[in-house]
Amino acid sequence: MPSADTAVKELVAGFPSAVLPLMKGAQIQASSLVHGSPVSMASLTATITATPAAVLANYTKVLTKQGFKAQPGDAVDGVPTKTFVRAEGQEIVTVSIVKTGDTSTVTLGATLVPASFK
Repeated sequence: MPSADTAVKELVAGFPSAVLPLMKGAQIQASSLVHGSPVSMASLTATITATPAAVLANYTKVLTKQGFKAQPGDAVDGVPTKTFVRAEGQEIVTVSIVKTGDTSTVTLGATLVPASFK
């Protein structure tokens, strides 16, 4: 049976920050983990003054260094969004950004295998 944990203004215990690092200058709004089998899910919402293009560039660099492959497309319905896949599709990370005034709200959502949580 899956178990879920959430935290506000901090990373939830056990968050896979090596895979999903907080971008420099970002402030955590919420994080969560749902532990399951064979995969678990992690999410992080943060705010930053960087542009959506800078956020996507940052996470593209971070995730491709870890073996994720960027999928085609950079937006969904006008919202800057990028999806990354590795482990033959078992691991998926989606980065989306909503810009309001000078602030970008970044949401990272990931489905990861247990080894990525170590």
